[in-house]
Amino acid sequence: MAELRINAKWMASTSGEPEVRATAAWVDMYVDHISLTRNQDIWAETVRDNVYVSAYPLAMWFASSWWRLNHEPLPAQQPSHDWRMAHELGAANHGFVWPRAIFIPDGEAICVWAGAAMTPGQSVQYLQVLEAPKTIALTGFQQSIEHFMHSVLARLDAKGFAGSNLAHLWALVQEDLANPEALRRRKLEAELGFDPEECPEPALNAALLWERQVGDAALSELAPALAASGASPDLALIGQLASAPGMVGTPDISPDSIDHLGHGAPWERAIHDARALRRRIGHVSGPVSDRSLHDLLGLSSDAAAHWSAPVGRSPAAVAIPLNDRQLKWVPRRRNPVGRRFELARFLGEYLRPPTSSHQAGWLASTDLSTFRQKYQRAFAAEFLCPIDSLTSFLGGDFSSYAIEEAAAEFDVSEQTITSLLLNNGYIHHHYTDSMPYRMVV
Repeated sequence: MAELRINAKWMASTSGEPEVRATAAWVDMYVDHISLTRNQDIWAETVRDNVYVSAYPLAMWFASSWWRLNHEPLPAQQPSHDWRMAHELGAANHGFVWPRAIFIPDGEAICVWAGAAMTPGQSVQYLQVLEAPKTIALTGFQQSIEHFMHSVLARLDAKGFAGSNLAHLWALVQEDLANPEALRRRKLEAELGFDPEECPEPALNAALLWERQVGDAALSELAPALAASGASPDLALIGQLASAPGMVGTPDISPDSIDHLGHGAPWERAIHDARALRRRIGHVSGPVSDRSLHDLLGLSSDAAAHWSAPVGRSPAAVAIPLNDRQLKWVPRRRNPVGRRFELARFLGEYLRPPTSSHQAGWLASTDLSTFRQKYQRAFAAEFLCPIDSLTSFLGGDFSSYAIEEAAAEFDVSEQTITSLLLNNGYIHHHYTDSMPYRMVV
């Protein structure tokens, strides 16, 4: 995991509002050894790793965006202006030019993206590009922001501004962090896409009720997926999923059937677990039949073949515990290849052992990029199409024709084959931008 560091070297200033003047500084922001604030000062004709700004608006942005920065994942579609204001560093604004950086939580970490900001006419041109996002542990990110916040508040105190808006806002954040019930509500509000106390009370109360039924881990996946899809804010779609027809089965295995990797990125853990399951069932390489996949989930292949997904495009698929180890599986994919991949995702999610803070409840599969969804996709890809078996089949031929043949051989989509080859470095994207979504809308 990477480390975030934000430092301020205080300087004198004679312009701006009092709190802004008091916190004028040379500010630098690093992710490990990479300076996100590396810039070219057009007027001074210099390149520096720090930038002359005020730390006050930056601290205000971190404080006002705290809950969404920590708990609101990236939606599956182009994010809204409101989402971007809570996650893009440039929203700190206040007349200053800020790095083109984005902070995106995935439930266990913060992913940092950065691109060059070379806007004509601006006196500061930011130079740093992250070709791939850097991952910061959630606790590490929080500690870094808290350290920066204390530094800014101490400077304000020293300058006679102890009662600033920033001090008041940060005190509210601390109060909510210390109150379990308030913490629960703030987290849910953020997952639903709202700032503190801006979520309609009926919607928040409905989410709290659903949490008791589906479990906090599943709701943390379902709430942002449903909210981003435009579903009703009271999460009524969860009720439709609960009552939807499904396939009932008792899995043939349990989470303790394999040894799990307890650390690392989601895809590292997923690949380890998928290979462990392959060894457990004595099928280390080669394609997995539908019957084998269904047997692992305790499903009838005949029932799976004749099951039809509900009408309409659902933003989520779920598996609902019934009794003992029995579950009702409610997929959403209609085509056989997509359904097969979705069931493999559920298999990976089912095998993940519950943590002390996320006890067993519903299993949820969505299009989001949370830790759990990234784990599911990587598990399904490696379990259905092991990378070693794939590269052996391809024999060094990565043409579109060979990829099409491999998809047919392993009964997965061509997109899955391409993603496996990309993620393992066998082929490469020709990126036009390093950011996770289109920045100009």
